[in-house]
Amino acid sequence: MLQAITSALASVSERMLLMFRSLLLFLVIVSAEVSAGDTYFTQQQIQADVFGGEAISSGVIWLTPERKQAIYDVTGQSLTQARIRFQEGAGRRLWVLSEIGKEKPITFAVITAAGEIERMEVMVFREVRGDEIRLPQYTAQYQGQVLTADGDLSQPVDGISGATYSVRSMKKVAKLALLLDSWVTQEHASAP
Repeated sequence: MLQAITSALASVSERMLLMFRSLLLFLVIVSAEVSAGDTYFTQQQIQADVFGGEAISSGVIWLTPERKQAIYDVTGQSLTQARIRFQEGAGRRLWVLSEIGKEKPITFAVITAAGEIERMEVMVFREVRGDEIRLPQYTAQYQGQVLTADGDLSQPVDGISGATYSVRSMKKVAKLALLLDSWVTQEHASAP
């Protein structure tokens, strides 16, 4: 009888230990998802980093139906907003744009100068996976990129295994920033 009770207690103890381990694993996974969301640059930090003490001005580009169609043609994305804001100074423009990764938005800073990307940074990454796109080894691929006549980037961009959605989002934002930059340049050129 004592042996049967001891065996039953051991079985209950093993099940409790297994349940505790499962609960602990669940909590680790949930906390990792909740904590996903790293800020690498604030708006003020990226402005100071890009423009230093230079005088900057804010600008707005209005998205007409024709421009929205052109954006869709280049990025495959339908924008609903009426305008996009940017800052400019010292011969460059700063575009702060967000795009959905797999499930959550990723906020990017794209610095354009003379119709090409000078620099691209991840400002806020909210996804659980794929934050490798923020690393300099990856973002360096965007330097010097221009938008081709058919709406693609001028040079191929290598992907990152496990970060497919993040890579796609970054490419879309790069194309969008270059398209917007070309319109602002045209507007400045035609202004009296």
